[in-house]
Amino acid sequence: MDNYYLSYDKFTELAYKLLDDIKKSGREYQAILCPLRGGFFLSYFMSNHLKLPIRYLEISSYTGTEQKGFTIGNIPDLDKGPFLLCDDIHDSGNTIRKIREIFAGIDFDIAVVLTKKPLDDVLYGELVESDRWIDFFWEVM
Repeated sequence: MDNYYLSYDKFTELAYKLLDDIKKSGREYQAILCPLRGGFFLSYFMSNHLKLPIRYLEISSYTGTEQKGFTIGNIPDLDKGPFLLCDDIHDSGNTIRKIREIFAGIDFDIAVVLTKKPLDDVLYGELVESDRWIDFFWEVM
């Protein structure tokens, strides 16, 4: 099966879809929680459109195309929230589970551009087949 390429134009379309869903919810957030690197583009987009500051979390579970143990750098101090966690993809769910562990007791909603499995508690732009590798425009420039 071919890789799925997320172009800038497709990203923008999906980001606006998510923004509309978030605005319709009526929920107000303290800030955006951005897991670096994958969450940067969606976090920046949401920050600009929702007029919210960004809190950056350095977290990675990938080395190249392989998922390894987590590398964690900066962890921001967060109040009770609510926060909007913005990430590029929900794939295995490991990163979101780790973030929930790090910020146990903190109220946040989750928005991702792409998901490989729909979940009730995650807003997503598009569902992608679970066996496809995703190439994001910011990684192949």
